[in-house]
Amino acid sequence: MTKRCKMDSVKLNAILILCLMVSGWFFSYGNAATPSRISAAHETQLTLPDIVVRDSFDREQLLSHLLKDQIAIVNFVFTSCSTVCPILSATMQELEQQLGHRLGNGLILLSISVDPGNDTPQKLRAHAEKLSAGVHWHWLTGRPAEIAQLLKAFGVPVGRPENHPPVVLVGEVSTDRWLRWVGITAPQTLIDAVDVLVAEKR
Repeated sequence: MTKRCKMDSVKLNAILILCLMVSGWFFSYGNAATPSRISAAHETQLTLPDIVVRDSFDREQLLSHLLKDQIAIVNFVFTSCSTVCPILSATMQELEQQLGHRLGNGLILLSISVDPGNDTPQKLRAHAEKLSAGVHWHWLTGRPAEIAQLLKAFGVPVGRPENHPPVVLVGEVSTDRWLRWVGITAPQTLIDAVDVLVAEKR
């Protein structure tokens, strides 16, 4: 993808996010301090199943290995989705741009397929390339039964992929502490959540 195309993609995503904020879809709270920004999150303790996941490069690894010593921002999508998933992915693109060099230094992005029966690593790879996803934005699929376990652990209903809610989480497995939102969440709110978790580790 050319530099011009990437810039156009970023501009389009910014316009999309701005339109959603104006229409009231975003759970965003202006310029409030960090605690009030993330106050809409549901804080929860999650114990995730240590399943084998497969990434967009067709590499298998234990989920615990991928998440070890990492704060993760996690969303749930599928490659043929044309409703909420493009909005969720636009949020991740904005996060990738804003977080910059912080990604890969104890912080990663995860997009987990809710349609593992159809979302092969090859499809995830092609989809990630369309979004110019970097190496620290991981796209995951796996065995349908095991992905179903993972979705349940994250509080995502298992059913028809097109009916899945827009859920996003920020957390880490070392503490099992996660902040969870249902709805389209502003990138800055998620960054604030990351900052809170980082500060608590110091």
